[in-house]
Amino acid sequence: MRAQTNESPDYPTIIETFTGIADQFPENAKLYQNGQTDSGFPLHTLVIGRNGLSSEDVAAAGDLVVLVLNGIHPGESCGINASITFAKEKAETPDEGITYVIIPVYNIGGCLDRRPNTRANQDGPELQGFRGNYQNLDLNRDFIKGDSKNTKAFAEIFHRWNPHILIDTHTSNGADYQPTMTLLTTFPEKLNKMQANFLSLEMEPALYTGMAKKGNKMVPYVNTIKGTPDSGIKAFTDLPRYSIGYAALFNCIGFTTEAHMLKSFDARVNATLDILHVVSDVAREKSSVIKTLKKLADDEDLTRTAYAYNWKVSEQVDSLLFPGYEADSIPSEVTGQLRLKYDRTKPYEKNIPYLKWHESSSSFDLPAFYIIRQSAVKALELLDANNIEYRVMDTDTMVQVRTQYIQSYETLGFPYEGHYLHYNTEVREGQSTMAIRAGDVLVPAQQKGSKYLAHVLYPECADSFFNWNFFDAHLGQKEYFSPYVFEDTAADLLKRNKRLREAFESKIASDPEFAGDSYAQLKFVYENSPYYEPSHKRMPVYMIY
Repeated sequence: MRAQTNESPDYPTIIETFTGIADQFPENAKLYQNGQTDSGFPLHTLVIGRNGLSSEDVAAAGDLVVLVLNGIHPGESCGINASITFAKEKAETPDEGITYVIIPVYNIGGCLDRRPNTRANQDGPELQGFRGNYQNLDLNRDFIKGDSKNTKAFAEIFHRWNPHILIDTHTSNGADYQPTMTLLTTFPEKLNKMQANFLSLEMEPALYTGMAKKGNKMVPYVNTIKGTPDSGIKAFTDLPRYSIGYAALFNCIGFTTEAHMLKSFDARVNATLDILHVVSDVAREKSSVIKTLKKLADDEDLTRTAYAYNWKVSEQVDSLLFPGYEADSIPSEVTGQLRLKYDRTKPYEKNIPYLKWHESSSSFDLPAFYIIRQSAVKALELLDANNIEYRVMDTDTMVQVRTQYIQSYETLGFPYEGHYLHYNTEVREGQSTMAIRAGDVLVPAQQKGSKYLAHVLYPECADSFFNWNFFDAHLGQKEYFSPYVFEDTAADLLKRNKRLREAFESKIASDPEFAGDSYAQLKFVYENSPYYEPSHKRMPVYMIY
């Protein structure tokens, strides 16, 4: 049934509608209440399938699991409407061998905050929810840092159902162009190689072909290189803070659907319903392959020895046949300056540059175990939420470990999603015999969540716990020296330590600023002496190789 509406239901109506679907088809559908959200309401899931409606039944049956996430940005509500229709259809006639887990609305706080003008650049619906949740967080930036109750509830759902495919429904921002639907796919290079090849060579082409057959031609997400599509578009780097980037850490293939903001609301709903159907069709046709490849990727994590990170879009250029509109610069009636204007009377279809590949600039060898100090409370809470296996140490012991010291980093000068995010982080590693206390935890690096562990525990990764400020207390020096007292100690240290003296004299000879700064000289000696605290800038995560 095709939508012909400019209205999206409010939160009570959404839950009432999904409750009605479960009541109407009790053999095929069940509505669950999961963990609490920041708004005080539980997070719901509607589960649809033929082979039982519990996660245990579904796992025993070997079903392929498709998780549909709606309303992470409630102003972009076409997925909510589309999923109501999709859920009714699938509950009436379930697919053999596929279980659908549908989150009707994820950001409940934002869904409750409805206004007619939340989305200034968007055509409808009449009332739109708000991007921020009840904590004013953008939940599509919270999948690693886990500041919201919503995220912890989502993690419980995600790991309970262990999906093969995640579909996260959105409405776009940005350029104007002809298609109603664009697709953002987790970039394949970070997946298992066989998964990556299947996604790039079979699954994605099948989705684009399927949408074209429905008369709803789809193009990749329009992330422009220089401002307008005719300059070219490039792949989006979906870091693990985003839904599909997070899902990829657990070998789940992720798609973000982006219906075009300037198309009518009913057109966006219908296009979103079309892509749900097309993914469903491909999932049925390729079910065995998708399940097998995820199993292989999960098994690979059990023996993973290295992790690639610091991904960026490659400069290698491909070509994409793109249906757009001519763009021009015309005088603004508001500012008098030139402004961008797309001319819908001048459509075009032409090849544009497409930067579709990613490359990694760094990798590191995984240890056998991580040791995390029990003081890292939030980190351990998130390991629990993500089903990470570890053992709590029951006795004190001395262990030879590799340590990580923060060598350098930069920090945003403004708060980003409640944090002053670090970036461009560099570490210096060392070897030490550490006192591990009863209550500290021993985490096997090779397990189902090995990629998640590597990304959050290695500081140089973009969405590491360090970069999200979990360990900022360890950046602060706690003990200092008084120059007039330390003068004699420094002189004695330089007399007795030839290596320190040579390094000191070399720095004076090569650095005029240092040569003229007596405090800097004393500080140099202090920081290279036994008096300098060994814990300064040392992360509370150690590695055993």
